[in-house]
Amino acid sequence: MSNSTPFVSDGPVAQSKVTQTGGQAIVQGLIAKGVKRGFCVPGESYSGILHALDQVKDEFDLVVCRHEGGASYMAQAYGRMTGKPGLCMVTRGPGACNALIGVSTAAQESTPMILIIGHVTTSTAGRFPFQEIDPQAVYGSVAKWVGVVERAEDIPHMIGRAMSISISGRPGPVVLAVPDNVQFSEIRKSRILPTRRPEMAPAIASMNKIAVLLSESKKPLVLLGGVGWDQAACDDLATFAAAWDLPVSTTFRRNDLIDFSHPCYIGSFNPGPHPELVTRARDCDLLLLIGGRLSELETGRYEHLCAPDEARTVIHAAALSDEFGETLQPDLAVVSDVAPFSASLSELPVATGLAFAGKREVLRSSFLAYNRPVDFGDRMNPGNGVEALQHVLPENTIICAGAGNYTHFVLRHHKFKVQGTLLAPLSAPMGYSVPAAVAAAMENPQQEVVAYVGDGCFLMNPQELVVAVKRNLKLTVVMFNNGIYGSIKMHQEMAVSGMNVAVMLDNPDFQAMTQSMGLKTRQLTQAEAIASAYQALRKETQGPIFIELITDPDVINPQLTLAQIRENKRK
Repeated sequence: MSNSTPFVSDGPVAQSKVTQTGGQAIVQGLIAKGVKRGFCVPGESYSGILHALDQVKDEFDLVVCRHEGGASYMAQAYGRMTGKPGLCMVTRGPGACNALIGVSTAAQESTPMILIIGHVTTSTAGRFPFQEIDPQAVYGSVAKWVGVVERAEDIPHMIGRAMSISISGRPGPVVLAVPDNVQFSEIRKSRILPTRRPEMAPAIASMNKIAVLLSESKKPLVLLGGVGWDQAACDDLATFAAAWDLPVSTTFRRNDLIDFSHPCYIGSFNPGPHPELVTRARDCDLLLLIGGRLSELETGRYEHLCAPDEARTVIHAAALSDEFGETLQPDLAVVSDVAPFSASLSELPVATGLAFAGKREVLRSSFLAYNRPVDFGDRMNPGNGVEALQHVLPENTIICAGAGNYTHFVLRHHKFKVQGTLLAPLSAPMGYSVPAAVAAAMENPQQEVVAYVGDGCFLMNPQELVVAVKRNLKLTVVMFNNGIYGSIKMHQEMAVSGMNVAVMLDNPDFQAMTQSMGLKTRQLTQAEAIASAYQALRKETQGPIFIELITDPDVINPQLTLAQIRENKRK
């Protein structure tokens, strides 16, 4: 007996007399739904699906990864970039457990994703067969839906169900476990009709109310976040902000939702946000939150913005009503996708005599001054390297970042210009950058892709660079190597001065390691040299390259050294 959720048909299914295997039904269903690339580590428990994929290799790109964690990260990144479910396929037991990190990331990031697990034979389920896990028990807390196929005849319906759930409401991951014997069972051939996500637009009355509330405001703040954005939606939002002269910020790791050079942009709520942005968020009399959800970063560990305030009006636009009241209670809740909502904002007639007109310029100037790399004297600031590289990269370069204090330098000093150029999950998972960059480079072969990594973050998934070399992907890895788990070290110092427990790294020779995989490499000791090293390596090859910058472990974040943290703690 399975713990799976009962399937629901995804609409009309056209029947024919031709038969196919369960594996073929899965593959044809995915292709019919627009999924034409998948990431996997092969396993005997889904040989029927692999056999079916081999029969359509001209229609489907099967990316063979080296670890299920890397494969699931790639699938998540694909879903994040395209808005279509990213597909990951793994074997039962250990393979399914290894893939959990990517599914968890997709859940936190609201990314559509499908994980297909080759499951144990139906007749042996529950009898302690080799490598059995309970998919519902393992994935039930992170996936939107977990299904176990009991009969091959159910496959067309369950594929449709998985696709529909993954992209509907707040997008997210679904898990489908397919027993090995079901994959070879013969069934009548079916055609699943395409699944489309319905678009939700705001009501005219809501938009009229927003115009009135804006016209009455004295200290407004627009905060962008969430998913569902495209360049057109970002352009509409930028037009609206410029017309109304509104200060605009973004939530954690959503820097690419507005052009850095836009005169209304006053910074993002990444670690170490601009103090005047924090003050504005705390003191604003109108908060217009579009698409996002507020977390610790935006609320100062839930110390401001969360409690109802008679002096503040909160407008929250989101595609799912469940998000309203999650962290703050909106005065006006608008159920809408971000694209039609931004388009409607851009069409609002601008009110005259706005009390806040022109005051945004002070916030913008202050932010630009704060955003410059700090001069640490004779110590190197990696932020100078980020700035230098950004100046020579194309504006549409895709930046990937995982977890660690190295990301703080990237999020603060890379000036994002184009929507969809930042792959940095809200959950900040270690080991994400490299597999995400591999997926991004495959999906966008004409664009440059840069994977920023720390030495600790890199070692959690370096093996996927083999895929980049094999496919000659246009990908650049930039490592900040300080020999420590920097984020952990910083928090230890903030808790107990001089604490130094389990943070030192004994690293391999990264130059030899990456060269053995076939990458062109450089090792640097000057931050600004990253730009020239990148240009030189890119002249040598259009394939993957690796740049290692040896950094100072004392320069722990863009604003402070470890010595300064200790000194501040003594005061």
